[in-house]
Amino acid sequence: MTRERVLHGRAYYHGTVVCDRVQVTVIEFDERLGLAPWERQYVTVRFLRGIQPEFRRQLVQVLRRRGARSRRVADALDPIELEVQGTRRLAARIEPPIARHAPLEQTAFRLARDPG
Repeated sequence: MTRERVLHGRAYYHGTVVCDRVQVTVIEFDERLGLAPWERQYVTVRFLRGIQPEFRRQLVQVLRRRGARSRRVADALDPIELEVQGTRRLAARIEPPIARHAPLEQTAFRLARDPG
């Protein structure tokens, strides 16, 4: 069984709001037995509105590059913190998107749980 939740909130980078409106999509897979709950989730984020210019530039670099270059740019970014539904906090690293042809505001970036 698969369950999908769509949540809204804000994104923070180094303690500063860098996006006023994000859409976080959490897809949970129950059939992947033997994994921790967070390992059974696929999480993406879309940066919808109010993206700060420097953060936008970093996201565009990840979006426009391909393959290993895109991965290196994404790995160089520090984790972001998402405040979802006004209370929940999630620290995660941005990973390169699969689809690269859409404008930034329509691109879903995969999130990887921050081990720290």
